[in-house]
Amino acid sequence: MKRTLGVFLPPALVLVGLTLCCILLGNQTARFRASVENIAEDVRVSLIDMDGKVVYDSSGQDLPNHSDRAEFEAVLNDGKARSVVRESETLHMAMFYHARRVGNYVLRIAVPYQAVTDAKIYAQRGLLAAIGIGALIVLALFFFTRRYEQRLARLAAERDLKDKLLAEMRKLESFRRDFIANVSHEVKTPVTGILGAVEILADGSSALDAHDREDLQKVLKDQSVRLNALVEDILALARLEKAESNHAAEFVPCNLADIVQTAVNLALPQAAKAGVNLVFSLNSGLKPQTFTRPCDSRLIESAVSNLIQNALRYSGSKDIEVKLESAPDGKAVISVCDHGIGIPTDCQPRLFERFYRVDKDRSRTLGGTGLGLAIVKHIAQLHGGEVTVTSTPGNGSVFTLSL
Repeated sequence: MKRTLGVFLPPALVLVGLTLCCILLGNQTARFRASVENIAEDVRVSLIDMDGKVVYDSSGQDLPNHSDRAEFEAVLNDGKARSVVRESETLHMAMFYHARRVGNYVLRIAVPYQAVTDAKIYAQRGLLAAIGIGALIVLALFFFTRRYEQRLARLAAERDLKDKLLAEMRKLESFRRDFIANVSHEVKTPVTGILGAVEILADGSSALDAHDREDLQKVLKDQSVRLNALVEDILALARLEKAESNHAAEFVPCNLADIVQTAVNLALPQAAKAGVNLVFSLNSGLKPQTFTRPCDSRLIESAVSNLIQNALRYSGSKDIEVKLESAPDGKAVISVCDHGIGIPTDCQPRLFERFYRVDKDRSRTLGGTGLGLAIVKHIAQLHGGEVTVTSTPGNGSVFTLSL
């Protein structure tokens, strides 16, 4: 209701005002015309000689001597034209007199003063009405122009929003198709391995020796672990996205130095088995308490572990260093540095996409689900931070998590 009034009330008021002004203008114009006509009818013209005797008068009356009239005396004194307003001695009403010397005579024009005053008033009122009409027309044009501009702006905004939503829907649809295709492809490999091993065990169980059975059991175990890891990573990613969209994460003050140290300690056995020297270094001169931040310690530990696992699996480096430093802007910076094979420049922008792999065959051989770095990215975003990578092929890589 309020919106309807807001739309229709202003133009309605302008229309009413315009109508009233037009009526007033028409009325005052008619009155002004009538006043002018009355003036023309009531104008009296007199010709007076130098002695004040009325030689001619348009009214046809025989008038007395006018030598004592103010306008006559003024013209006789200096010869200049005079205009005065005074009471007529014959008509007993206010008159407007204009006197001018013409040769040996004085020409005098007399007009009822009230008729002149009325005409002036009507003219002023008509002018005010015309000004009001012009102002209201300008106001109406301004209002309708603004309304038109606002409507155009609203339609443009709606169109942009629709285009944006359409683009987002297309993007989501493309993402959904790609995600389903990737998940299907990733699931197919372990499921195929499991089904193959199960069929061999079921069909040729009598012909298999202990060594064959052990190999098949290992295949079953490895592929089951791989499938379980994929499912867990997909669920973890879904939980992170839900937490991001709902802002549902609950953070408590945590010591990042302790979290990073825990992640490094968990990875030490795997590093030792691979012959990799894994070390953790803290920014010199800073106490561990400096790195207390509100966060989810489990998620931060998972992010750091994913970065370390990524370096252990794919870098080929024998030395991996995990650093915890304080940036000039007050953020805590966790870096995982290696001196391995590096990452091609054209691949770096896509590293944090789901299921993206620089070397697909090598990645599947070494294990991993292709979701680790995507999980790290969402954990960083959930904590208001970011994860980046700098790498030079042949000179190693540095993954940086800023919180």
